[in-house]
Amino acid sequence: MGSELTINMHNKPRILITISFSFSIRYIIRTGLLDEVRKFAHPVIVLTWNQEDLIDELKQAGYEVHIAPETQKGNLYVDIRKKIDYWFVHFKLKSATRKYQNKYLSQYNSLKHNIITQARKCYNITKLYLPGTTTKIFAQEKKLLTTDTNYNAIEKWVNQLNVDIVFTVTPFHGQEDLLLRACKNLGKKMITSILSFDNITKRGWIPVEYDIYMVWNKYNFNELIRIYPSINKEKIFIVGAPQFDFYFDSQNILSKEEWMKLVGIKDSTKKIILYAGGPKSLFPNEPQYLKKISQAIDNGSINSNSIILFRCHPVDVMQRWKDVVGESNNVVFDSSWTGVQNLLHTNITLLDIKKLCSTLYYTDVHINLCSTMSIDGSAFAKPQIAPAFDYRGIKESKLLKAMYYQEHFAPIMNINGVSIANSQQEMIEWINKGLSNDTSMIEKCKQVLEEIITYTDGNCTNRVVEVLKNSVVN
Repeated sequence: MGSELTINMHNKPRILITISFSFSIRYIIRTGLLDEVRKFAHPVIVLTWNQEDLIDELKQAGYEVHIAPETQKGNLYVDIRKKIDYWFVHFKLKSATRKYQNKYLSQYNSLKHNIITQARKCYNITKLYLPGTTTKIFAQEKKLLTTDTNYNAIEKWVNQLNVDIVFTVTPFHGQEDLLLRACKNLGKKMITSILSFDNITKRGWIPVEYDIYMVWNKYNFNELIRIYPSINKEKIFIVGAPQFDFYFDSQNILSKEEWMKLVGIKDSTKKIILYAGGPKSLFPNEPQYLKKISQAIDNGSINSNSIILFRCHPVDVMQRWKDVVGESNNVVFDSSWTGVQNLLHTNITLLDIKKLCSTLYYTDVHINLCSTMSIDGSAFAKPQIAPAFDYRGIKESKLLKAMYYQEHFAPIMNINGVSIANSQQEMIEWINKGLSNDTSMIEKCKQVLEEIITYTDGNCTNRVVEVLKNSVVN
C-alpha cells in the first residue's frame, strides 16, 4: 500500500478515526466533524469499548464501525514504559510545574509510599545519565513491543481494515497506543488534534510522530516544539477547541423550565451557585468546600436567596459528596455523563451537551478547583471563583495553590483570569460579589478564552475539518 491512497468504491480515501473515551464522542461526532469528514473521505470508526447505542446510531447513519482488539501488555513491557516515562518527564518535558501535582498528591500517601516512590524515581533517573542507557531502553522497548504485547495481532487487524489515513484526538491514550503504533509502522498518514489544552504537558510520551498536529493555542504550539524538537513547525496548526463551538450557538440552550426540570431545581427565583466538582483522584478533600458554602448560606454569610447546583465530575462518584455535605436544602446534586462499567466509557448525547450549555448559561456564579470548567464558564461570561486554600492549614493551602500554576493553567493565572480565594472569608466575599453581578469579575472572561481556546467565533470544528481535508486530498 505504501503512501499511495487506496480508493474505495466511492472514490474516497479511508480514514481510521479512533474513539477511546467519552470526550472523543463529543469532539468527533457531536460537533458534526464526522459528518463533514464524510464529504471527502470514508470514515472507519474504531472504538475501544462496546458502546452499543452509539454503534447502532452510527451504523444506521451509514458509518463503518469496528471495536478494536483489547490491548494486552506484559509486565516486562509495562516496566520498560515506566522507564521511558521517567526519561520523558526529566529529559524531554522539562516542565518545572509538573512537580506541583505530585507534591500535592503526596500528602495523601503514606511516608513509606513516598520514600519508595522517590527512591525509585532517583534510581531510574540516575541510570538515565549513564552513557548508552537511553539507547538501550528504547531498543528494549522496540523488542518488547512485539514480544510482550499483542502488537503483532493488532497490526494484522489494522492491515485488514485497508485504511489510508489515521485521525486521533487522544494520541497519549494507552488504549490506543499499540493501534496507533501499528498504523504508523504500516505507513499510514498520521493526523492528530490534541483534545485538551493540558494534554501535552500532563500526559505522557507520545510514541508516534504525526504528519499533522492540531492544538488549541500558542502555548500548546510552543510546548510541542519544546518537547518534540523533531516536529516541523509547519506541521502544527492552531485550530482552537471544537468542543467549545457548542457554547457559541444559542440553539444549545434549553428553555429555563426544561433545564430546571433536568437538573432538579424547583424555585426559579433563586440565585444559583454552580459548583463543578473535581475527581477524587485529584482532590480527595474537595467536598469540604461544598459543605462550607452550604453552611454559609444557612448562617446568612452568603445571600440567603441562593442555592448551590453541584455538578459531579464525569469520572467521580456522587456519594462521596453527599456523605460529607449531608442533608441540605441548599444543594441540588446533578450528575454528568458517566459510564456504568467504566466511568470514562459512555455515550455523550446532544441532550447531555445542551444540558451542560444550559447549566453554564443559567447559573450565576461558578466555582471549581483549577479545572477546564473555568474556561467553559468564561464562555458564558460568568464570575469564576477558584478556592486556593485548604481548611487543614497553611502547608496544605500552599500545595493546593501551586496546582493553579501548572504549565497549562498558568496563562489563566498570569492574566488574573479567575478570582482566587485564599481563605474561607475571601471565597464568601467573591461569591457575594458574583451574585451581585459585579462586572469586574467577568471582565477577564473574554481574555481567558482568547488565551486558551484562541477563537471565539464557534468555527473551531470547521478549522479542524479544513486541515483534515487539505491533509487528505494533498
